[in-house]
Amino acid sequence: AIKRLQAYEKTADRAEAAAPGRGRARLNGLPAAPGFGRGQAHLLQPPVSFELVEETRAVHAEEEKRRLKRALKESVVELADLKERLSTRLPEFDGGIIDAHRLMLEDPGFARKLEAAIHDGLSAEAALKCVVEEYVEQFVRMSDGYLRDRAVDVKDVGLRILRNLLGVAEPERPLAKDSVLVADELTLSDLALIEHEHLCGIVLATGGVTSHASILAKSFEIPTVVGCEHLIETVQEGDDLIVDGNSGVVYVNPPVDVAREYERLERDYSAFNQKLETLKQLPAETSDGRRLSLYANIGLIADLLLAHRHGAQGVGLYRTEFPFLTYREFPDEEEQYDLYARVVRGMEGKPVTIRTLDVGADKYPAYMQVPREDNPYLGWRSIRISLEMPEFFKVQLRAILRAAALGRVRIMFPMISSVEEIRRAKDLLEEAKEELASEGREHDPGVQVGMMVEVPSAVALANQLIREVDFFSIGTNDLIQYLLAVDRSNRKVAPLYEPLHPAVLSAVHEVVQAAKGAGKWVGMCGEMASHTLCTLVLLGFGLDDLSMGPFFIPVIKRIIRSVSYAAARNIARDVLEMATVKEVKGYLFDGMKSLGIIELMEMYH
Repeated sequence: AIKRLQAYEKTADRAEAAAPGRGRARLNGLPAAPGFGRGQAHLLQPPVSFELVEETRAVHAEEEKRRLKRALKESVVELADLKERLSTRLPEFDGGIIDAHRLMLEDPGFARKLEAAIHDGLSAEAALKCVVEEYVEQFVRMSDGYLRDRAVDVKDVGLRILRNLLGVAEPERPLAKDSVLVADELTLSDLALIEHEHLCGIVLATGGVTSHASILAKSFEIPTVVGCEHLIETVQEGDDLIVDGNSGVVYVNPPVDVAREYERLERDYSAFNQKLETLKQLPAETSDGRRLSLYANIGLIADLLLAHRHGAQGVGLYRTEFPFLTYREFPDEEEQYDLYARVVRGMEGKPVTIRTLDVGADKYPAYMQVPREDNPYLGWRSIRISLEMPEFFKVQLRAILRAAALGRVRIMFPMISSVEEIRRAKDLLEEAKEELASEGREHDPGVQVGMMVEVPSAVALANQLIREVDFFSIGTNDLIQYLLAVDRSNRKVAPLYEPLHPAVLSAVHEVVQAAKGAGKWVGMCGEMASHTLCTLVLLGFGLDDLSMGPFFIPVIKRIIRSVSYAAARNIARDVLEMATVKEVKGYLFDGMKSLGIIELMEMYH
């Protein structure tokens, strides 16, 4: 399919013309949520814009101040409604985010700056533009990606005030069926007003993995592409769009051949997904009886629905960062316990592996004052933060231990790089157990403890580290970056990020062997676990479980059920002898062809 699409693109100038006035284009972005979607472009236009606000002078300063105060009050009322809508749609979206918007509206310093600008002769609108742009610029200059994304929130507050100043009502956002939402960016307000049921795709010019839009799109399984180059100047209202959330490509008014190929892909994709549904109650078992557990990676309570829908046998990675990143301040023990308890109960007795806080690098909570680091991926992050803030860390450990009394819970520590770190983390866990016991609070003192293997030093120390824990989980996202010295978010070097690099395969094999040698179980929770071309190798290495985005569980199960464990072991043995990525991929392509499952590649990656 990929070769056919490339051939059509090369001959596009000989194909039929697009509709009059409709340009044709192929746009590149970043895949944010998988799947294919086709529909009519709906351009999300803000009802007001600071670009249209001119530097007008105030005729009566006091009247301008009164208008501003009235707009601020109206905005506070609207935020109360927004908070209610968002809490219904996404429980983890702590109301504290909206409270932070409200606090900005009620902040005396913000009000003083606005009034000072009016006092200097500006109209209320011009003063608002001046102050909001100053605030936004402060966020945009921040090195941390998560905080840069919060500039959108500041702009959202400013536009809300501006709209009320101008007397423009908050717009409804009705969408026709099969719409593709096209926007420069999405704000919290937009997300609360959009009927996601009518969306068959989302395309954004900006945004990243920490953007609110990406998080929601994954939860609702809407094919999404973000960071799409030349989007706004290319796409018009009503354009025919194909959104390929697997590869990060968007076709604008595609030629018939391209559209036909995607129609075929979508039909095959839907038919195959329906066929995979028949596997839901069957185990991930090879033809000669080797079983793997297939777990879901989740970060939101909304993900539980997807985990059940796609037949997850449990949660192999519950990312706890989201509440920490969205709350105004460090969540207390009860707030954390309530969230963890909902996940444990929601999995109805299936195992849940809760990873402790893994912030830093590209994500810090706004309430943490962190100095700029030249290389945050090698800086103060993850378990390093937790161990330097033991009182906060123990709050989380206590909440997890209490939730563990409700079901099968495992605790997992991220980014362990030394024996000293895992021992210190375990010491704090023991302290938390002792505190709960002395208080007479119900908890599970026998909870299993594991660690992520995601830095090269942990691979080198695997034989020593496995003695300290009950299990390993290989976090390939960071491990590959560190092993290959590749920042996959850097487009210049992203192609070098390669899960099937011989060094990566050797490292994974080494970790599995260390765990097996100690009689412990070992899994994988990085994106490599969901990569269809990697499945045969990981199966052959002897991993006990694979944890992935719920969407990929059925197809990985299908591959496992299509092969014998003996054959997979032979494949794994052979690739370990290969010296290049090209050799490995060619060999695996041939292997999947011989098994009759090569079509999974084009549909899922």
